[in-house]
Amino acid sequence: MMARLNGFILLFLLVFTPASSLAQDDRLIPAGDYAYEYIVRLQRRGHLLELNPTAIPYRRGDVWAALDHVDNSRLEPAEAHWVKLLRHSLKPATPHEDKAGVGYTFLVAAQTINSDRIDPLRPQGDAINFYWYGTWATAYLDAGPIVGEMGLYHNRFYENDPDGFDVALRLWARSEHTYAGYHSRWASAYLGRWDVHWGVPGETATVMSDNARSRDQLMLRLGGNRLSVTGLLGELDSATGGRYFTGRAADDSVRLGSTRRFMAAHRWDFRPSKRFMLSFMESAIYSGVSASPSLKYLNPLHPFTFVVDNIPKNDENNGMLAGLMWAQWNRLTLHGQFLVDDIRLQANTGPETITFVMAGTAALALRSADLEFSFDAVTSRAYNAPQPEGRYIYLNRGLATQFSDYVQASLAAEFYLDRWVPGLRVAPRIDRLWQGERDMRQPFPGNDERPRNLLDGTVERTTRSAVYAAWQPLHWWWLSMDAGVNFSQRGSAAHKTRFVGLISAGVRLTLDGSLDLWSN
Repeated sequence: MMARLNGFILLFLLVFTPASSLAQDDRLIPAGDYAYEYIVRLQRRGHLLELNPTAIPYRRGDVWAALDHVDNSRLEPAEAHWVKLLRHSLKPATPHEDKAGVGYTFLVAAQTINSDRIDPLRPQGDAINFYWYGTWATAYLDAGPIVGEMGLYHNRFYENDPDGFDVALRLWARSEHTYAGYHSRWASAYLGRWDVHWGVPGETATVMSDNARSRDQLMLRLGGNRLSVTGLLGELDSATGGRYFTGRAADDSVRLGSTRRFMAAHRWDFRPSKRFMLSFMESAIYSGVSASPSLKYLNPLHPFTFVVDNIPKNDENNGMLAGLMWAQWNRLTLHGQFLVDDIRLQANTGPETITFVMAGTAALALRSADLEFSFDAVTSRAYNAPQPEGRYIYLNRGLATQFSDYVQASLAAEFYLDRWVPGLRVAPRIDRLWQGERDMRQPFPGNDERPRNLLDGTVERTTRSAVYAAWQPLHWWWLSMDAGVNFSQRGSAAHKTRFVGLISAGVRLTLDGSLDLWSN
């Protein structure tokens, strides 16, 4: 149904959009694309600040326009290399305004790690795994303000993910980064399946992150660079019998008692200058046996705080409020988020469920190095709810963070060695993790339970010392390595030491062209 609707919208817009309006590239850059690494490094140095640094994905045309404002004569060797890679990767495919861009992308990559989980700080199991991934087909059609993209993504890890459900039952392939969209200066609308990350790429996001698998959703955005509002409405997997998740969007079986689940999120951005931004975000999961897409939740001008509990009301919901700040002064960049999950103001309603998430990064961008510090704190009941269908997860993966009840601090230094070896980066780092026993997928504590708000039960402490290295001399291939030693201790048990290593490599080729859709 979603694919048919995508195709209908794209066809309708292509037919009724005049040829004279064709000019820009409105394709979305996938949230996991390597381009964001270079964009973030340039933003730390005061470049590409025309882009919102905490709202991913970007449109290719917006990044290309921001690159045009970069003064190449004042760039350091590393900065010049990053700009060159971005220009080669994001070069517009429609040089003429009277033609539409068409193209195909081929990607093949692989990862090997001595753990079942692709997270060196939280390894699970000690088997050596080889996960290859890539695209069966990625094609696009970009016609001025109208854009459509189809991606069939293949990933061996889908079948072996220890945290999430297997999302690709045929050839380990899944339709991802597939959408139809319209974008103009003051408004945009996209319908389809793609990843969203409301935070700096690579950092913790409290409301929306690219941790979960991409889901079918509709996005509306109004406004410009200084002031904007964004609304998202997405369909989640359903809960069966109120106890577990089926991995299905809907289940009509009365005996199983299927509960359909939907997620909505809003974001208001205020950016008085390129170097300072404040955002207010909110999200809600609503559900019910007969729940369906709701215009009340899609409208970005409806504040959930005042609307969610009013009638007409859905069966259950789990709402969250969050604030975000991003600021830059000279070469110092600060980013922080604060989230409150389920504030209860009524008396005699059980234990308080005020929870919070904090994330911050201070990056001192030197000429050829970055110094980074980050700190995350996620409380024991964050992203959970008394009703299982209200848990903040999709296909068993967190919509924001994958884990709860933990504290993590990280310190890293990134050295860019382009002066000697173009495209080479080396980053020693140290991470410290405190993990409690609570998890957002566990039953919510009852009125007679009083778990600690943070680090409940027996705490596992992990320290990881590692070195990350990446080499990408050209835009179409890359090689990276993450090698380190984990020292962990659970409660008063004996210390455990293990080496965890991850190696990744990939190749991506793109064929672009143009097509006249209106002339015979």
